[in-house]
Amino acid sequence: MEKPPFNPSHIGLLCAMPEEIGATLENLQNPIETHWGDLRITSGEWYEHGENCPSLYISIAWSGWGKVSAARAATRLLGTYFKGKSIDIILFTGVAGAANSTLKQWDIVIPTELVQHDMDARPLFPRYVIPALKQERISAINKWVEWASYAIKDSISKKHCKHFGKVENGLIATGDRFVAEKSLIDNLSKELPGLCAVEMEGAAVAQVAYQEKVPWLIVRIISDGADNCAAQNFNDFLKDYKKSSWDLIETLLKKYKTAPWEEKTAK
Repeated sequence: MEKPPFNPSHIGLLCAMPEEIGATLENLQNPIETHWGDLRITSGEWYEHGENCPSLYISIAWSGWGKVSAARAATRLLGTYFKGKSIDIILFTGVAGAANSTLKQWDIVIPTELVQHDMDARPLFPRYVIPALKQERISAINKWVEWASYAIKDSISKKHCKHFGKVENGLIATGDRFVAEKSLIDNLSKELPGLCAVEMEGAAVAQVAYQEKVPWLIVRIISDGADNCAAQNFNDFLKDYKKSSWDLIETLLKKYKTAPWEEKTAK
């Protein structure tokens, strides 16, 4: 559903680290900053090439690592208005460790579900169940997942999005631990069948957006194998990914006219 040209949608773009935002800030026009303690949110206009009016409003922040930092930043971001417009969707993007051996560096995972692998309120609730939601997993909005997956696959096939590999959909697990042990990732994969990747923020952002009734989308790029070599592979990859992260973000922005803006909840 195409949005009216003078009523831009407002995207909240969140990452854990500035490297995952890359050159996005440089591509905003008329930016303004707001500060909440040590959290900085930059809001501005993004113009599609050749357009005289802003195509989208974008508010950007990086949260820092972990679920609490991510939830705090997501809450502040969702409360951000730019030119009177509230956030229409929150997009969290960044790197993750592969839990599936078929996934390699530069592959992309857009989750259909997220789970907090360190959530354990037994015996009051079954393991992984989030007490506030009374459910184990948070489901993404299918049409947003399909839209993003198609947009990125199309860009990769046309060589517009260099370096990136295949696009997968499935389960991502979030927890306050940098997974760098093969035995741990093997155990998680057994306990959570179909697990694609592990990271430290996604499920927290999804829960905040879900409870605030705002659409959300997570896009993760594989940086390492979440094994004993993960730390070194992660650090090396991050240096390269910083140069390409804007390419991935721009790919999604350019497809804004076909985005399912009317889809607000998972079905």
